[in-house]
Amino acid sequence: MAPESVDVIVVGSGPVGAMAANLLGQYGLRTVVIERETTAHSQSRAINADDEAQRIFQAAGLTGELGPGFHPCLKMTYVDDEMRMLAEVDFTKVERPNGHPIGSLFNQPRMEAALHRGLERFAHVTLWRGHEVESFMQDDEGVSVRVKDTVGNRTVTVRARYLLACDGAKSGIRRRLGLKLEGTTALEHALAISVETPSSAPDFTYYPCGPERVGIVTRTAHDEMRFDTVVKPGQDLEYVKSPEYVRSIIAPFIDPDTVKVKSVNLYAYHSRMAEKWRVGRVFLLGDAAHLMPPFLGQGLCSGLRDAANLTWKLAHVLGGAADASLLDTYEVERRPHAAEMMRLSDSLGSMLASGGPFVARARNAFIKLLYHMPVTGPFIREYKMKPNLFHAEGFLFGGKRGKAKQAAEGAYFPQPRVEHGEEGERPLDDVIGHRFAVLTRPGAPAEVQQAAKALAEDVGGVWLSVAPAARTGAGRSGEVVDLEGKLGEWFAQHAADLVVLRPDRYVYAATNRAGVTQVHASLKQVVRPLTRWGSRGSRRAAQLGA
Repeated sequence: MAPESVDVIVVGSGPVGAMAANLLGQYGLRTVVIERETTAHSQSRAINADDEAQRIFQAAGLTGELGPGFHPCLKMTYVDDEMRMLAEVDFTKVERPNGHPIGSLFNQPRMEAALHRGLERFAHVTLWRGHEVESFMQDDEGVSVRVKDTVGNRTVTVRARYLLACDGAKSGIRRRLGLKLEGTTALEHALAISVETPSSAPDFTYYPCGPERVGIVTRTAHDEMRFDTVVKPGQDLEYVKSPEYVRSIIAPFIDPDTVKVKSVNLYAYHSRMAEKWRVGRVFLLGDAAHLMPPFLGQGLCSGLRDAANLTWKLAHVLGGAADASLLDTYEVERRPHAAEMMRLSDSLGSMLASGGPFVARARNAFIKLLYHMPVTGPFIREYKMKPNLFHAEGFLFGGKRGKAKQAAEGAYFPQPRVEHGEEGERPLDDVIGHRFAVLTRPGAPAEVQQAAKALAEDVGGVWLSVAPAARTGAGRSGEVVDLEGKLGEWFAQHAADLVVLRPDRYVYAATNRAGVTQVHASLKQVVRPLTRWGSRGSRRAAQLGA
């Protein structure tokens, strides 16, 4: 029997794999998701989605009824063992450049269920539960994968153009590729306790800073709370999972008799990265590529960024709209940012969890001092400890970001709400869709607008003319009204008449009228209109995986 042929095989249906499959599904790519487990995972591990991650859920069409029930974090308070405030971030007063709450919490099993429901939208995307990869071979044209049905005890070969390894920290695909994980594993362990609550109160997010307790306590859903704490060196790892110890962790924050303990998990945390994220037609994403400490809540977010970065590139290559060299930019763009998040998570963890009681009290006094100082206070209150997301090199005009601190190329473009003709008020990304976009500033000269339209047509994108808020209710076709003035501010900051956005909303180029022709020529050399959106059908794959 000839092997089944699909566009992409995704190994692992956790959040990263399921997100990648949803994004591929929107491009019409025939996709098979291989999942070893026969049933959905019931334990809550990851709990945080920042505004960038929520924007990726939006891109996947998973807001609204399919949404995973994100619970916005309104305030984040750093406290000592006596529950005295050291510092606080009021997220209701922090700028929201991506159109979503800066931080939201969630119940992972429910979030994964939403992602899996999302796959049901696509006849050309199939989830094979109870299957595992036995082996694979790749050549110049694709990857042949032997897949075993662990329930039916049969094996089938599936042929794909590319394979995405989203199979977690113990990735079997990474192991078969012979790729090493480089970095360290912490000597300490962390205890994660999930409890069910009878109501949505209390609602808070605390970062205990010790010296007795270090970790996070937060509501993750209307009926769930999470208690994560660093286990001290030398503590009995069996005892810390006991009902007595679990109760002692919960008691300072909520009456243990009013909640039901759902899970108690002990885990080590890592700062490790695969030596390479790609071998031929096989790519590593998420925990298969990088493992990071939990202190900034960026592990899952980083995996979702991997999926958002790679999937549009695969769609353009498979759709004949770009050369395969575009895929070389995946690791070039994602690896440095993941490494920076890992470094910052390590630094925060070292600051919060290291040292004895004297050091911890001195550190807490220093945090409190910084919080009340005129320069460092706003840095904490406005949550500037998390760096802005950008690509230093990759698929950008000129290949590299400018040296200026506020250079536009490689930056993540903001998403305000705009008014768009008869569709009314909408988030900007919903207007653009899954394509390149060319935006011109309010009041851009006619010659710039004409050049922007021609550029958009040549790459199969959309041109949008940005109009000032004064045009509310009178917007024309092809125009978005800048309701909050955020887009106008961005163009003014970068002295640009025109900006080119990639499908993942990173800036390819920003230029004035003098540079439009050069940007047009540069982009046209690499990108063509995406006229073939996959094969939109995989009945044979569905039958094989039934």
